[in-house]
Amino acid sequence: MSTIENYHLIINELSGSGKGKKTAQKISKLLTDKNLSFQLHRSTYPGHTIALTKAIAQDITQQPSLSQLIIVIGGDGTLHEVITGLGEQFAHISVGLIPAGSGNDFARGTGISLNPVKALEQILTVQNAKKLDIIQYYDHLQQIKGFAVNNVGIGFDAAVVKKANHSPFKALLNKLNLGSLVYFASLVQVFFKQTAFPLTITTDGETKLFKDAFLVIINSHPYFGGGIPVSPKASQLDGKLDLIILPKRSFFNLLYLFVLMLFGGKHLNYKDVYYYQAKNISLTTTFTIDSNADGEELVYQPIDFQLKTSSRYFWI
Repeated sequence: MSTIENYHLIINELSGSGKGKKTAQKISKLLTDKNLSFQLHRSTYPGHTIALTKAIAQDITQQPSLSQLIIVIGGDGTLHEVITGLGEQFAHISVGLIPAGSGNDFARGTGISLNPVKALEQILTVQNAKKLDIIQYYDHLQQIKGFAVNNVGIGFDAAVVKKANHSPFKALLNKLNLGSLVYFASLVQVFFKQTAFPLTITTDGETKLFKDAFLVIINSHPYFGGGIPVSPKASQLDGKLDLIILPKRSFFNLLYLFVLMLFGGKHLNYKDVYYYQAKNISLTTTFTIDSNADGEELVYQPIDFQLKTSSRYFWI
């Protein structure tokens, strides 16, 4: 039996091209049937989730005697905004997730069911929050601190995400459960346009220069891109981040690496894959390049990022 007395449901009705709205309706009915106290908070525009989260967190802290939980109904982007809204001021507040996006990589990484009814059952049976690592990054050029629950990427990965996010076919294909086709089409288009770039990395004090970096991704758990196990050794419990760097090679070489990723993480043993685990990572390049955090586009600029883990509490 749940120890929570009141639930705050933050809903992105547009996530998963409408899946969020349908899921919220189903979850609301289930909570009503169980005579559980809850409030609905609908996110209606980009950034609204951040504002909603701050207001809810303030309300929770003003009622310390009432056991309350924030539940996200949406995708990884919605969860990203909730964690951003909590920031460091409200980092002690726990968050539950009922996945309703197109990728749902955080749910995969943490063992949350992709079935919304089962995900709710998981939440209602949990007695205590679990402390997990997320990514904390600092953009020295913008002087902005940010957080990511899945990954931070620069270069090819970020450019593919950007291309896919702006595809006119994304909404339609997501409704048909064919959203992965958008990303594959974007991957092909971006590959032949994206150039390699010089990148300097520092991992726990050791510095290395890559002359032809192409895909750069920092993960806190194994998955990206809707279930691709790019970092199979990554853990949300070890205080470390996983960094993978691929130089630019042929398109068929890239496809081969993706096949290796899908079949047991054998890509980590491939000669053109550079893999690091570290508590502190810095990335710098003078090239203007795409970057993203949890699939959310960051500023198109040269990169000067410092990354490390930060802890948050999840009701899983």
